[in-house]
Amino acid sequence: MTEIQRYEVLGSHPGFELRQYADHTLVTKPMSGAMNSAATAAFRYLVSYLGGQNEKQQQIAMTAPVLQQKSERGFDVSFVMPHDMVEAPSPLGPDMSVQRVSGELIAAKQFAGSATDALFERKAEQLLAAVEKAGYKATSGIKYARYNGPWTPPFLRRNEVLVAVAPISSQ
Repeated sequence: MTEIQRYEVLGSHPGFELRQYADHTLVTKPMSGAMNSAATAAFRYLVSYLGGQNEKQQQIAMTAPVLQQKSERGFDVSFVMPHDMVEAPSPLGPDMSVQRVSGELIAAKQFAGSATDALFERKAEQLLAAVEKAGYKATSGIKYARYNGPWTPPFLRRNEVLVAVAPISSQ
């Protein structure tokens, strides 16, 4: 069974779930293009990294989700490393990086289906509106999360839009 990125659900609000994510490590490949084409192009680099194309020639288990975030060139596509991997080996692939991320307070909106660029964008707008209405402010850009491979029937696919948040202080 594929390991899922660790988090604790802190509560539910209309339109999103509030989660505390654990510290984690990401391996990221930036790609130009639209969301789906960037994901497809980056995937082979990231899978090669897991298969041993790293400084330790270490094979690493696949986890979920695959994350994407908009960048200047297109999208940064990231694999989350297994929870017990604090220091991931350096990638051998071009223009790839390893980053340790401290735990974050995240607002998450989950949905099923074939996640197109337009659907992810619509869900992101809904999430940001719900976050503000609930008294939080976004402290990062939106991340797009896919939990299933293309062989999973669309109605069974788990997709999410995620954003780091902080409470709006009432002073």
